[in-house]
Amino acid sequence: MSAVSFLIALAALSLGTYAMRFAGVKVGAAVATRGQRTAKADAPASAEPGSPAAESTPAATKWMDRATVVLIAAVCATTAIFDGKDLADPGRLIGVGVGVLAAILRVPMLVCVIAGMVVCALIRTTGLL
Repeated sequence: MSAVSFLIALAALSLGTYAMRFAGVKVGAAVATRGQRTAKADAPASAEPGSPAAESTPAATKWMDRATVVLIAAVCATTAIFDGKDLADPGRLIGVGVGVLAAILRVPMLVCVIAGMVVCALIRTTGLL
């Protein structure tokens, strides 16, 4: 895979994850607003802050965040462990581990990927493993 195609794929993955999060927030807000309008039309007191209609947005956001994590984990698992039909070299596995550790530490996605790439490149260049 060339560097240009990798960067294009990375940009597409990043845009996809942000689109999923954005859509989750918008859908959750629409559901919450719709529920509040219906509740206000039926009975004004039923749209209190603790009502289910007011709590739809955090629930939708939580599920979209989970979907984003599952998407990234699936891509990571399929490309990190295998190289075609063979197992990946140790440099790639360690680089992915560094990227995952950076993600756990809540570093931005692009920095996680770059950190993993740098560690993998250093291991392969120096020939440590």
